[in-house]
Formats: sequence, C-alpha cells, structure tokens
Amino acid sequence: MTENIRQMFSKMNDETREEALQLLKSEFNLESTKFVKKNWIIGGRIPEKNQEKIVLIFQNLLRVQVFKIKEIKVTL
Repeated sequence: MTENIRQMFSKMNDETREEALQLLKSEFNLESTKFVKKNWIIGGRIPEKNQEKIVLIFQNLLRVQVFKIKEIKVTL
C-alpha cells in the first residue's frame, strides 16, 4: 500500500502536496510536515494502521485537484 500512497503523492501538484502534508501532520498529531514527507512518503515507513486513512485522504485530495483543473479549463 505504501507504493500506492507514493504514486498518489507524485500525481499531486505542489499546492495539493502541501495540503496533504499538513493534513497528515494534524490528523496523526505529528511534529512536522518534513517528518511526514521524509519518513513516511519518501522513506515508505508509514505505520500500517494509518495507511488506509492516508489512501482515503489522498484520494479525496486528488479528486478535488481534478475538479479544480477542470474548473480552470472551463472558465478559460
């Protein structure tokens, strides 16, 4: 599941990635977004008990990202 999480993270734009890191930091009461990115996302050391929740969070963030992109295209 960690590979799926990494793939979803790589599909995010910069704004969505920052939002994802902030959400994970607050959701799991972590000290910093750097820790989340370095140890969980890049390092692949996501606690198994948190993986399912992270997938749901990332899916929702990617869904919102797609809607924003579609909205921008429509208004142009």
